[in-house]
Amino acid sequence: MKQANNKALVDWKDEYSIGLQEIDEQHEVLFDLINRLWAAIVKQAQTGDILKIVRELEHYTLSHFTAEETFMRVSEYPKFLDHKKQHEDFVARVAKEREAVMGGKSISLDLIRFLKDWLINHILVSDKDYAEFHSRKGKSGGLGQFFKRFFS
Repeated sequence: MKQANNKALVDWKDEYSIGLQEIDEQHEVLFDLINRLWAAIVKQAQTGDILKIVRELEHYTLSHFTAEETFMRVSEYPKFLDHKKQHEDFVARVAKEREAVMGGKSISLDLIRFLKDWLINHILVSDKDYAEFHSRKGKSGGLGQFFKRFFS
C-alpha cells in the first residue's frame, strides 16, 4: 500500500495534451522526472541521488526543448523566439539549483513548486499555442516522421 507521502506531486491529465503525440509523450516523461525528484526529497534521499535526478531532468529537458524548437522553426512558428526564451529561463533556473546543491545547499522546495507550475502553465499556454498554430496551417500529419528523422 502506498503511503500518503509517496503521492505524485503532479499527475498527467488529458487536458495537458497538446494533440501532438510525440511531444505529449515527452511531457509525460517530464512529469515523471519531477515526481521522482519530489519522491527523493520526501524520502530524504542522499544528495548524490537527488543530483542524479536533477541532472537527468536537465538532460531530458534540453533534448525535449531542442526537439520542440526544431519543430517550431520548421513549422515557421511566429512566436518562436519568445518560446525559446521561456525554455532558456527554465534551463537556467534548474542549473542554478543544481549548482547550489552541488555547493552543499539543500534542494529548494521552491524549485519543486517552480517545476510543477512552470511545466503545467507552459504546456497549457505556450505549447498549446504552437500546436494550434501547426494545426491551423493544416500540417496535422507528418509529425511522427519529423521526430523519426530528428531522433535518428
